[in-house]
Amino acid sequence: MAERALKEPIVQRKIMGTLRNRKGVQIYETMMSLLATWGKQGLDLHDQMVESLITAWAKS
Repeated sequence: MAERALKEPIVQRKIMGTLRNRKGVQIYETMMSLLATWGKQGLDLHDQMVESLITAWAKS
C-alpha cells in the first residue's frame, strides 16, 4: 500500500526532471509524504502546511 501511494509522486518527479540534486529530491519526497499522510488522516492540507512551516521557521 505504501509503495503504491509513493509511485505517483516519483513518476511526477521523473517527468518534471527539475529535481536534479539530492537535497531537492529529499525536500520533494518529504512534502509529498506529508501531504499524503495528512490527506489520509482527513486533515486540512493548507492548515497543516502553514502550521508546519511556522514551526520550522520558529526553530531556525
